[in-house]
Amino acid sequence: MNDRIQAEILKLKADAIGVVFTGFITHARVEPPAMLTGEVWGHVCADGFGNFADGHRIETSDISEIHSRGESLWITTRSGSDYGILSFASLGWTYFADLYKAHLQLDQHVPSSPLWHMALSPERVPGLAIKPRERPRRELESHNAKVLKRDLHGPEENTKYMDQMQAFVDNTIETLERNGVNTFKPRR
Repeated sequence: MNDRIQAEILKLKADAIGVVFTGFITHARVEPPAMLTGEVWGHVCADGFGNFADGHRIETSDISEIHSRGESLWITTRSGSDYGILSFASLGWTYFADLYKAHLQLDQHVPSSPLWHMALSPERVPGLAIKPRERPRRELESHNAKVLKRDLHGPEENTKYMDQMQAFVDNTIETLERNGVNTFKPRR
């Protein structure tokens, strides 16, 4: 086990205070249906015969819970083992990202899907957020300011056009009555 892996294990243990890890996994990825695979380090069941030895390949039982705190991520399997994830294989993190997005969108979860436990970090972790731009502050107007009156402004009434339309309507009604059409008399 090299110094980089040791440093990652110490960092993970610091974020997950109180968790007793079964082992730590590098080059982690998820294989269907939901088992974690990768290289195991510091497994509690490692023996002198090479079982669970550092750097050996491991396949866990199905993932039942996913925990995240700070920048650390670990999983709990159906058999009750806790594995810390030290690094992901190429695109191995996409399973967790997709699963987390789906977890946020579902009201009820599928019985076999892993549960997410994401505790808030004790310290703020800088992210990729963009600082909001500062908006200029409006100064308060004094009470002596002129009160604006809101009036509806529309087009000015064109009486000439309205007179022409009335004459046209009267002429049309007169023509219809001459040709025997029963019409009604508009109220004025």
